[in-house]
Amino acid sequence: QVTLSLKGLAQWSYNVTVHLSERARRWLVDWTPAALEPQLAAGERFSRVLTWPQRAAILGEGGVPLRQTVQGWSVGVEPAKVTNLPAVENAFNSVLQVATSTVTDVMHTPGAQPTWFLPVTQISPQQFATVRPQLSPVPGILFEQSTARVTYAPGAAQALLGSTGPITAQLLGQLGAPYAAGDTVGLSGIELADERQLAGTPSADIELKDASGNVVGTSLKHYDGTPGTPVSTTIDPAIQSAAEAALAGVGKNAALVAVDAATGQIRAVANNPPGGFDRALQGTYPPGSTMKIITSYALFSNGDTLATPISCPTQVVVDGKTFKNIEGEATGNINLQQAFVESCNTAFIQMDQTLTPSQLTKAAGTFGFNAPEPLGVPSGGASFPPMKDIVDQSGAAIGQAEVVASPVHMAAVAAAVASGAWHEPTLLSGDQATATVTPLDPNIAANLRTMMGLVVAQGTGVAAQLPGTPVSGKTGTAEFGPGNPPQTHAWFIGFRGQLAFAVIVEGGGVGGSVAAPLAKNFLSMVPAS
Repeated sequence: QVTLSLKGLAQWSYNVTVHLSERARRWLVDWTPAALEPQLAAGERFSRVLTWPQRAAILGEGGVPLRQTVQGWSVGVEPAKVTNLPAVENAFNSVLQVATSTVTDVMHTPGAQPTWFLPVTQISPQQFATVRPQLSPVPGILFEQSTARVTYAPGAAQALLGSTGPITAQLLGQLGAPYAAGDTVGLSGIELADERQLAGTPSADIELKDASGNVVGTSLKHYDGTPGTPVSTTIDPAIQSAAEAALAGVGKNAALVAVDAATGQIRAVANNPPGGFDRALQGTYPPGSTMKIITSYALFSNGDTLATPISCPTQVVVDGKTFKNIEGEATGNINLQQAFVESCNTAFIQMDQTLTPSQLTKAAGTFGFNAPEPLGVPSGGASFPPMKDIVDQSGAAIGQAEVVASPVHMAAVAAAVASGAWHEPTLLSGDQATATVTPLDPNIAANLRTMMGLVVAQGTGVAAQLPGTPVSGKTGTAEFGPGNPPQTHAWFIGFRGQLAFAVIVEGGGVGGSVAAPLAKNFLSMVPAS
């Protein structure tokens, strides 16, 4: 009996007849290749041939395909014909939004020969007519008809869904058998995170090949593979398209996330630029004045009311540290509700002095800070570190110091106010059943809804006003970097009906004038829920 251990497959066992001869009173094997396999002849060798099944689809809400495999075209490179690698990289990036690093990795595919066609990305038949005239003139870029991995709209949800391409040396080491050099795998996003589910397992045939590499005879052994199974997400294609349209033309890095307030299910994940780093899920930023939602929750829990009086001076000094309002405003004697609506930093820092560090930390925990955020793809979550002193606490109360959060997390904060409960955000269908849900105090949630409504009706978020169902929100202008004055990220988070959202523009300036109009554009393209 011969037993061969096949990499990534079950063992293969079979029987052979071995002929013996007696020589010098010892039995010895009359060696021929047939002693290994009856059909094996001199100069021939075993070969394992893998055939991967068609890659499964990534689905959106209601089973709508976000990305699926269809008959299309592969766009790739033949290294021997590349005369100017930067020109090839720029062409892929400008025409198909493929990262230059992806092209470089493909050019260095382990074991690839210079004359091989190495696929970089895939396009649909509809894209082919437009793309080919732009890329064919670049030496080294070629097209081959093949199955293509296409998205419901070109470039949609690119950072979230990710990309596929030839396996890299790093992924080959991580995935192991039965993957081999040249296999197509997920390289980023959901395509990478759910690679094994989407890819399934290959069928395999053990064949004999002669010295020239030609197959001899029929398959010696066949192993059935298993088809991939679709990955179902909570993304709504219509809401996703609206989010991407709202960010189109923004001249800075930006992100927009939409969440179903009643469930925590993520409906849209949009990035500008659309590919590369998924700042909507993975990016973490100081939340700025959007954090005042959480600080207000702590204040209300401590007995304050909407009418609690406070002043809003131009600046306040805490233990030698001067805190100012973003635009130097000072509105005199106001109350907590007005301080929120006008986003007065100095008022909130004064009120924060009545809280203990544990009260502020507890409020942040109610809204999911410092908790895991298992989305099924890499995510940044939200961090509210221990405060070192009263100055650190003052900064944390207005979303500065060392407090950071991702756009998806801040969208979930807005969703919690809308629904009255913190729902851990979920991206994959079915995850909602095990997601953490933390009810908010209903009276405090009602106060927060009142204040967020007034922010848009008459406060810093008026640029987000729309007719019909009222929009509620909170602006944020978050300082970062060593500049004097520092640069600021522009935030606006909020909800309309049961759709919550967060918008951030990196280095965008003031949230009310930069991020709030983007939210208005987004909501104008989405039916009110």
